[in-house]
Amino acid sequence: MTLDALRDGDPRQAGPYTLLGRLGEGGMGTVYLGRAPDGTRVAVKLITARMSADPGFRRRFAREVAAARRVARFCTAPVLDADVEGDPAYLVTEYVEGPSLGEAVRASGPLTGSALDGLAAAMAVALRAIHGAGVVHRDLKPSNVLLSQVGPKVIDFGIARFTETEVSSAIVGTPAYMSPEQVSGSRVGPASDIFSWGCTVAFAASGASPFGSGSVPTILLRIVNEAPELHGLSGVLRELVEAATAKNPAQRPTAQDLLDRLSAANPTAQDLLAQLSAADPPASVESPGTPGAGGAAGVEGAGSRARADVTEPGVAFSGPTRPAPAHSDGTPGLSDGGGRRRGRVVAGAAAAAVAVAGVAVALVWNGVAGSGGDGGALAGSTSSAVASRASGQGDPRATATGTTGTGTATPGGDQAAGGGAGNPLRAARPVAFYSPEEPNAARQADLWKKDRPQDAALMEKLAKVPHAIRLGSPEVRAKVADAVANAAGMGGVPVFLVNYLPGTDECRPATPAELAAYQSWIKGIAGQIGSSPAVVVLEPGSLTKLLGTKNCDPQGSPDQRYAALREAAGALKANPRTAVYLDGAQDLYPGTEIMAERLVKAGVDKTDGFFLNAASYQRTEKAVGYGKQLSACIALRRAGRSGCPLDAAVDRATLPHFVVDTARNGRGSWAPVKHYADPQTWCNPPGKGVGDRPTTETGEELADAYLWIARPGTSSGHCRRGTNGDKDPEWGVVAPKAGEWWAELALERAKLADPPWS
Repeated sequence: MTLDALRDGDPRQAGPYTLLGRLGEGGMGTVYLGRAPDGTRVAVKLITARMSADPGFRRRFAREVAAARRVARFCTAPVLDADVEGDPAYLVTEYVEGPSLGEAVRASGPLTGSALDGLAAAMAVALRAIHGAGVVHRDLKPSNVLLSQVGPKVIDFGIARFTETEVSSAIVGTPAYMSPEQVSGSRVGPASDIFSWGCTVAFAASGASPFGSGSVPTILLRIVNEAPELHGLSGVLRELVEAATAKNPAQRPTAQDLLDRLSAANPTAQDLLAQLSAADPPASVESPGTPGAGGAAGVEGAGSRARADVTEPGVAFSGPTRPAPAHSDGTPGLSDGGGRRRGRVVAGAAAAAVAVAGVAVALVWNGVAGSGGDGGALAGSTSSAVASRASGQGDPRATATGTTGTGTATPGGDQAAGGGAGNPLRAARPVAFYSPEEPNAARQADLWKKDRPQDAALMEKLAKVPHAIRLGSPEVRAKVADAVANAAGMGGVPVFLVNYLPGTDECRPATPAELAAYQSWIKGIAGQIGSSPAVVVLEPGSLTKLLGTKNCDPQGSPDQRYAALREAAGALKANPRTAVYLDGAQDLYPGTEIMAERLVKAGVDKTDGFFLNAASYQRTEKAVGYGKQLSACIALRRAGRSGCPLDAAVDRATLPHFVVDTARNGRGSWAPVKHYADPQTWCNPPGKGVGDRPTTETGEELADAYLWIARPGTSSGHCRRGTNGDKDPEWGVVAPKAGEWWAELALERAKLADPPWS
């Protein structure tokens, strides 16, 4: 701490303590460096005369001093003495020689590595001791953490409440480290100190307050309404700071929780997979098929771009989903970045289809508790209004099946309210998916309504499930703008399937002119999305059909493709609330280690993760199991490990997330009974149904959502299965061209839905 000379009006003595210089000044009084009778140097805080003259203050002061003296000495500057009756009253604590955290960071820059980890752990130890003595610090901040030669020490614990008579002074001094409950004037407890711990660690890692700078009202509004900026944090420590800065005090970890996580060694990849996974069902044997099996050919067919830009007005709807499996990861009390516990807290809520301006939106409600004190007096916010909500029976994530109505809603939570920057699939509040009606299914329903009413009803349900909005032609700006505007008007989140990267379908290198045009096209899409919440599934097949591989051009180089994807993802991620997922292919083809290497080179660490199963029919459980293995492998590769050894330590926070295409996987993969020279299991397999409806309540920590990326009613093209002619030997007919609507295939997919329609 900086020592200044005594001023003319300063006392030279406080009881038996000789005052040597000034250490600082605050709302309660002035802190001096003192010398005890035995020569020990101490810190002496003299209480201002005005406060000393208040009998009520002296009584509170006496109670707090008594409590503070019970706090264990380790990682704190303990109370050594006090005179609550003197004139002036004073408090004596251990003198800690060393700069404050704020001074050290300003002088030498942010802390990193073990220094940052050690600071976080030392502060958590101090808070455990403070809270264990029944004391709440109330003013933990960088200037109250001293970096001594024996480690960080927390000072001024338990005394901050005495500045309550000088509220303006307290707020002006340290607004950026207050908890939302302090800002709103609510009751303050130990959880408030945990919030301040998270803010202080964030400052140490970045050199800046996590809620920025500016006027006091601006900062306080950010604390109540916005997520913190956590630059310089990664791994477990970032996860802990995110949890500590949850708006709801009940969702924050305790000091002991922090220590338990900070002191635990990184688990191995095998440990993490065991924690993240329930036992997967036996996998059916799947053939990787032709070289195009994992590529764009499996998503609405190969190379049929002209069909992409059909005007698609209509109604979106979400049907039932499977119950979320039990989740066990050994980390009690910790939430996602937005404060939501993925797969742990499930409200028995349902979807509502809300009609607005003649167009409806599918609402998939995440299970989250109420705001629990978020908002506060300064926020002036209200909780989300739900137009209609049906209780799910048996399935906690069941959704209403056919109701529409009028009204207003803010199902996007933070997104609809204009805040909560980041991945909209990981929002702390209810998330909605927006999609226009699928036109082919809707048209088929109209054609069958008179003569085939039951089949027409199934087509209506198929039409209303929210699906990815395909972008695969030169001019899509109006389409994106309409989707974004309609979604915003109804509080929904659109999912865009971007499938236009030159050279992907043909497995050839792109020319410089083609790549320049593509990047300009991507920037146009990003410009139309802007700050609105959106999800982008970026280029199916782009990392599966790759130059330099045996099934493509073995002499070519994939570097151009990697660079193109990195640039495109970067342009989209420049938007504050656009989530981007890269091609993660499927299990068995081309292989976990190969895909991990490709995703790392394509810059998956700069995106929100990867997508799976867009060209296959693997059951959700199987796809999720593969996703976890791929995620662990990516984390190991990014950490510099070769291969994917399961006994290597993995930082849980470095595991990338993923989404799974469940549009056609309700009955899993196809294993033909007949023998075919080339079974083409990915190509119009018979006996398959639609799968889990789009939802973010996956029950899986790493699975951000189940989405409908492929269209279940479109043909994969002519599937000859190694036979002569164009007729498909399984269906007995010549299938429509790739990407075209096939009514009978769509009807079978709808009839065999798993889970069934409600």
